Amino acid sequence: MQPEKKDAQDQGDAYERCVCCHRRVDIFKNTDIEFRAFYVEGAGQLCYGCYHELYAQNAGG
Repeated sequence: MQPEKKDAQDQGDAYERCVCCHRRVDIFKNTDIEFRAFYVEGAGQLCYGCYHELYAQNAGG
């Protein structure tokens, strides 16, 4: 059973995590930044919620 658990961990590690809240984001780590949603250059990958909390809130004025 150990190899199955290791494989599941490897798959989980293949995904990005939000740099703010550390939730797993459904974007592979090897995805080019040009094709990522909610990526902030100089900061990193954000999840939908953190991106909108940080940026959509400030865009309104």
